[in-house]
Amino acid sequence: MQFASEPNTEKSYIRQLKRLISSLLSVSKFQHSIYGQASQFYETDADARQHLKQLEHSWEQSQQQLKTATAKTEERLIAQVQQQRQAFVSAEQQYQKKRLLRQSQLVMLCQQFLQLSEGVNRSDTILRSSKLLGCLQLLAPSEGDLITSVQQKYKPLYKAALSLRLLDHLLERGLITNSYILQKAALRLTEPEQDHPCPFRNDVQIPLLMALLLQDVGHYHPDAMTVLCGPYGELPRSRELDVEERQQFLEVSLQSSLRFLLQGIGAPKYRGNSRVERDEFDQNEQDKLAFAATLMRNANAPGVGIGNLLKIPQVYASAVLPGRNRFDYQALPKVALILKNGATQGRYDPRMADALLTITGIFPQGYGIVFLPKPLSGQAAERYEFAIVNSLYPQQAEVPLCRVVTRNLQFRHSGQNCTISVANNLYFKPARQQLAVIPQARLSDILSKLSSGFEPGQLRHMLPRYWHPDEFFADPKHQNLWNRTELLSN
Repeated sequence: MQFASEPNTEKSYIRQLKRLISSLLSVSKFQHSIYGQASQFYETDADARQHLKQLEHSWEQSQQQLKTATAKTEERLIAQVQQQRQAFVSAEQQYQKKRLLRQSQLVMLCQQFLQLSEGVNRSDTILRSSKLLGCLQLLAPSEGDLITSVQQKYKPLYKAALSLRLLDHLLERGLITNSYILQKAALRLTEPEQDHPCPFRNDVQIPLLMALLLQDVGHYHPDAMTVLCGPYGELPRSRELDVEERQQFLEVSLQSSLRFLLQGIGAPKYRGNSRVERDEFDQNEQDKLAFAATLMRNANAPGVGIGNLLKIPQVYASAVLPGRNRFDYQALPKVALILKNGATQGRYDPRMADALLTITGIFPQGYGIVFLPKPLSGQAAERYEFAIVNSLYPQQAEVPLCRVVTRNLQFRHSGQNCTISVANNLYFKPARQQLAVIPQARLSDILSKLSSGFEPGQLRHMLPRYWHPDEFFADPKHQNLWNRTELLSN
């Protein structure tokens, strides 16, 4: 099966991904996104619930008055009871209608996300997830004023893709002990039909995605915003919090995220006439909601349990797309050290952290690799080329799977897939040492040739350890990085 073979296909994919991002957290149409609706929920829900209570109380009072009514007042009180009952029922229906609309919108977003990240088999799924992660990294600017806001928007989908692949990996290796997941995984369908949807997809993957995508929605609660930005909004969102502030912010955010999940989203409504089916449907939906809430609650202290499915991808995504002023592109491969240090300190399960690094390697998807092409026998290395990490599951963590995007120092629209060894990757010292003997004039010539057809402004060093491919990727002709090609070694 061939994917993304034409630039138009790539443009369509990017548009679809950007729409998905905007439907979760949009700046221009904030009120229509999931996060925008959460902000509205936080601002209005307390008043809406209070209004419902008042209407219900008035209705109940009218019913009590009707019980002691005289013949003279009975007709008036019956009309009053009916009127107040109708007012309460109408308000309750409107309240539930808004909730159900949010619920269906979130589920649809999760389904669309699964279409982008899941394939018909394991290799297809790895390709699609690699593409999704790579596009998120490459679409996010690596320099400039938009770094923090764009990275914050992309991070939920990034960690969601990681979590899905981590769950599959752990299931394959028998490292999941949660009975709910195992029960649904045993019923997994390779080709689900409309009349027979996959229980694993509907009852595990979608609740998992709901928990992941709403994990940070509590950041937008007014109380959390006050901790983060000060009572008058005078402090920058990207500032570093002290220990006490951070603890307060996380606690308020968690409770607010849970509240939106359980009350602002909740469970869908059964449509049908069978009481037995309705009871089964309602129980299954409550189980799914409880599963999502458990994931969210356990993420901060996961131990060896399923909270790791949120915590570990969150740590990885927060290092790769931090959404903070501290962003350092060169340091992105150090995410492996961050994960390992956190596991050593007991913040999460080290086996699951190692599992994620088995999936990702040390170089994130979309990272710009500078490498030495294999010289002919007996010749010394005399130039470098550029590549972009484009696939999960490298055979070795330090040897990324990449798409080569230059040949003979010229940028190209197409290239080969390639594994790039430590010895030839300029991120590592042994490769840089091979070029250390080349005269400065020759290195300057290499730099000028690479800049002639494409001008990556970040190439400031004669021996760059990495490069920024986001500007290169912005051209639709350069977005065809995931079609299947022969894999070479370098």
